Amino acid sequence: MSTPIAVPPKTRFVGIDIVKILACFLVVCIHFFLYTGFYMEPITENFGRPQIYFRWIAYCCVPMFMITTGYLMKNKTMNKKYYSGITRVAVLYFVISIICVIYNMKHFEREYTGWELFSGFLNYSNAQYAWYVEYYFCIFLIIPFLNLAYNGLKTQSQRAGLVFTVFALSIFSQSLFLGSEMETQTRVVPGYFIRCYPIAYYYIGAYIRDYPPKRTFSNKMYSLLVFTMCLIWLSQTTYSQSLENLENNFIMVSWHYNDYGSWPVAVCSTALFLLFFDISCKNKVLIKVLGFISSATFAAYLISYVFDNTFYLTLCSNVPTVQERFELGNMVPTILKIFGCAMACGMALQGVYSIVEWCVKKVCRPQPEANRRQRGL
Repeated sequence: MSTPIAVPPKTRFVGIDIVKILACFLVVCIHFFLYTGFYMEPITENFGRPQIYFRWIAYCCVPMFMITTGYLMKNKTMNKKYYSGITRVAVLYFVISIICVIYNMKHFEREYTGWELFSGFLNYSNAQYAWYVEYYFCIFLIIPFLNLAYNGLKTQSQRAGLVFTVFALSIFSQSLFLGSEMETQTRVVPGYFIRCYPIAYYYIGAYIRDYPPKRTFSNKMYSLLVFTMCLIWLSQTTYSQSLENLENNFIMVSWHYNDYGSWPVAVCSTALFLLFFDISCKNKVLIKVLGFISSATFAAYLISYVFDNTFYLTLCSNVPTVQERFELGNMVPTILKIFGCAMACGMALQGVYSIVEWCVKKVCRPQPEANRRQRGL
């Protein structure tokens, strides 16, 4: 008998899964600044510089999610199957909203009227981090039309022109200014469409999907260099402006960049995405684990509100000053505990949803004609 030939394991890309997990972790990190009082703490020569660097790295979380949406959805078209894809997000949003409402009632003794509960689902306020859900619902509905515009262009230069135009009108327009003084600066690009920056991120992801840079060491180093240089410039300008913020007690300030739609944040986020998006793996177990964890990032993000309010209350009660809270011995364990608990709950919720979805499809699946005849149907 001939010896069977071993088939080498297939290589699969897990980079997008890693990007989503990293973005979810950075969401937890950015909330550390909110809950520990950093934004009300004066920036001094002895406090603030490293924290500002870390803060801008964490700030890449939402743009990375938006770029990922464009990367994954660029070929979606208008059909029944596509629109049914919103079911998972809607169901998880509804369930986690109920969990957050119950948590607020028990933990903060908050009372809700029937109208407040009903309107809270429509206003995306029952789950306190659900502003992202409202964004996703909106972008989901226009994705087929965004794709028609993008995919209808035939050449790379035409698609690059579309990306750059949307980028200029929505991102450059709100953060590209001339002048060295805040009072005398002037905008360079018309700014009527500044809140359309999620579309710019969507098209960046779509463009990377079609024209990915080669996976070479030099390209990765170039992305890292761009990320590092932009991070240094962004952090140093923020630090300098904060030291000059006398009228507001020297708290952190960034003149035009403290928004997910500012160009330095967009550059840092895109460079960070390019560092990880095309990582590949041959280990089947690891591929499945990363895929399942990444599928749970949405639920983990929404449910992290519960753990934020639980762990930060303890931290702020036990550690009296903001500067002490940022010591590694306090900061790192708190972030890891929140991320771990949020991911565990997110995976549990996603797992339950997947099981229920499988059961529903099994029950509702059309029966073959032969089976129907045998049963006299």
